[in-house]
Amino acid sequence: MPLFESADRYNDIVVLRSGLTIYPSQDKAIDAILTEMLKNIPARFVLLCDVSGQVISARGDRAGVEPVALASLVAGDLAASQEIARLLGEYQAYQITLREGKSAHTFIAEAGAHMAMLVQVDADVPLGWARMLILKNAKKLAEIISTPPEELQPESKTATITEAESLMHQEENLTEMFGHALDELWND
Repeated sequence: MPLFESADRYNDIVVLRSGLTIYPSQDKAIDAILTEMLKNIPARFVLLCDVSGQVISARGDRAGVEPVALASLVAGDLAASQEIARLLGEYQAYQITLREGKSAHTFIAEAGAHMAMLVQVDADVPLGWARMLILKNAKKLAEIISTPPEELQPESKTATITEAESLMHQEENLTEMFGHALDELWND
C-alpha cells in the first residue's frame, strides 16, 4: 500500500518533494517487487523512500513502526554513509549498510540515485542471500523509475516463477547456482 502522504497528485501521478515523479504503471511495478521481496528473502518489513525521506511504499509487519519518521532517518543514514564512502574514496553505486540485531537484521540500500530502501529480515535468514536479493531488487527499482512509464511491460504468466522458486526446484545445483549468483553480484 503506497503511503504518499505529502506528495502532490495529478490524475494518479505522484510528484514527490524531491522532484521524483511516479506514474501508475511504475507504482504497480514497484509494488510487485516489494511484495516479491517479502516472500522470497523472506523479509519482515520493506520500506521504500525517496532521498528526501518521503515514503513511497511500505510492506510487511509495521507493528510499532512509524513509516514517515523511519523514512526520514533512512534517507539521512544513507546520505551519511554515502558521504563517508566518498571521503574515504570507496563510494560505489548501490551501497548497502547492515545493522545486525538479536532477532532481526536491517539493511539500508541505495536504490538508484533517487531512492533508498530499508529491508528487515529475521536473524536466521542468511545475510549473503538477503544482500544478493536486496541488491538485485534495488537495481530493478532504479530501472523502473528511469524507464518511461509507457515502456513498462507487465510480466507474463509464464514468467511468474521467481529466482528463489527456481533455485528451490533445482536443489541439486544449489551450491553452483548460489556461487554463480554471488559472482555476478560481486562483478557488477
